[in-house]
This record gives sequence, structure tokens and C-alpha cells, in this order.
Amino acid sequence: MKLPALQSVTVEILVDNFFDVFEPSRPGIVERAAPGQLKQPLLAAHGLAFFITLQRDGQSSRILLDAANSPLPLFNNLQALEHRVDDIDAVVLSHGHPDHYGGLVAFLGQRTSGLPVYAHKESSLPKLLITPRGRLGPWTLPRQDLINAGALLHENIGPEMILGQALLTGTVEPSTPYETPLPGPKRIVAGQEEHDHFLDEQALVMNVEGRGLVIVGGCSHPGIVNMVKYSQKITGVKQVAAIIGGFHLTAGGDDLIKQTIAGLKEIAPELIIAGHCTGFRALTKLAAAFPDNFMVSCVGTKVYIMGG
Repeated sequence: MKLPALQSVTVEILVDNFFDVFEPSRPGIVERAAPGQLKQPLLAAHGLAFFITLQRDGQSSRILLDAANSPLPLFNNLQALEHRVDDIDAVVLSHGHPDHYGGLVAFLGQRTSGLPVYAHKESSLPKLLITPRGRLGPWTLPRQDLINAGALLHENIGPEMILGQALLTGTVEPSTPYETPLPGPKRIVAGQEEHDHFLDEQALVMNVEGRGLVIVGGCSHPGIVNMVKYSQKITGVKQVAAIIGGFHLTAGGDDLIKQTIAGLKEIAPELIIAGHCTGFRALTKLAAAFPDNFMVSCVGTKVYIMGG
């Protein structure tokens, strides 16, 4: 599927698990929010939300990818970073877990008009998690509540264009032997509990002129290497400018971390920004493996991918 070449993409991290004033910036590429210079303090939370600005033919479009774990950090950080709810042109949901849709109904309720919301058709299935401390969930994406709040709901299974400028991958085709779903996540289909293979998780993919793909994911449960390789396959673009999101690696163990690093080195992206569910152990190993092009995802960070 052909993606238009964009003049630039800016990914602003609205909500993530981390805020660290000592994480370095790279002027013009990765710029961190400066404490004391914002309207109000930023909040970190176990959730994810990105404010993504696309530039094409001198026009800007804005996408909200995921909506945090609750309205509190989402609205606080939108205000701190001086964004308005009505600035958004479309919402994309990476997958059906509540730390990604927790603030969405409230967000839609603050809009003055309806808004396109894109989600995989299976993201509304009930989800739960089996942990050493017991069962968590089930959680269900409030589909009807979204519609009642003004969502113009678009549900996909395969690739789907967003605003004619970005691509949702749809269900990710597996291509690596080492990226397999963990045993804890479950979903409920027709009243029966089954292992969750995260068929509903998808990445948002953009193509920047002369730079290649910008791939933004939520938790990357299907595997970040799988997601990138599938993005390359369906777009026909091999060059990767940036990979951004949660990678869900530490819980998979050291072998998964090692193999994922090898897979990312084969892809050779210009920039890797990881946070949220990646896990501290995996983050440290990524930082060691990619000393020149890895950075931790922190609330308030802006990532600029400029065409060239």
C-alpha cells in the first residue's frame, strides 16, 4: 500500500511511564520538556498517549495515538503542553488495553464535534491478565460509550489509511520465531477464555520524504521486530527513520531482549525511542546496544523527523 511522502512528522509524548529531567536532548531531533517553563507540571503514568503532527504540502494534520490510562494525566499534560482537545483531527487506538484507552471517553466528551476514531475490530473483546498475584480484569473497551461521546468509529482488520497520510497496519503478520505472546494475557471470545495473540494490536506508520518510515506502537505485544518488518512489507519502504513506543520486552526474559536487539540491528533504524512497558532491564540493554541512536521515552519529549 503506497504511503504519501510527508514533509515532516513530529511525535510528542503526552503520557508515558517516565519523566526524567536529566535525560538528554538532541536539538532539532529529540527535545525534552524543560521543567519550570511549562504552564503546569507534567504527570507520568502507566499508560501511553502520543500527539502526532503530520506536515504535507504545507498543511498540518494531528493524530492522537492512544489516550493514556485515565483522563487525569491526559488532560493535565495536554494543558501543560498547550494543546487543545479540538486540535486533534483523528484518534487511533493501538490495542484494547485500558492503559491505552482509559482517557478516551472523557476526551471525546470534551470535544465540540464528533471525531474519527480508528480501532481494530477485535479491540473491543474482553481482555484479562493472569499474574503471580492473581487475575486482573476483565476489561472491555466501552465501544458504545465511545459512540455516544461522539466517536465516528472506524473498525479495521487489515491495513487502513488515516487522513490519507498515515497507515494503520491492521493485524500484524508474524515473521520472527522468537516473538511470541506471553502466557499471561487472555481474551474472551463468545464466552470462552483463550490465549491472547494480540491480533488487535497494530502500529501507526508514516513515510517521511528521504528518511523512510516512522513506526509508532503501543505495547508491541506481537513483537516490535514483527511490527516493523510487517510495516516494511505492506508499504514497500525498507528505510526506517524512527521506531517509537512500548516494546514489552523485560517480561519476556533475557533471550527475547537479546534476539530483539539483534533484529533491530538488522533493521538499522536511525532512531529508537522506547518506554512504557519495555521494562527497566530491557531499556538498559537497548541503551548499551544502541549508544548513538537509542533514547528513553519521557513525558513531554518531542521527536522531530524532518524530510530531506
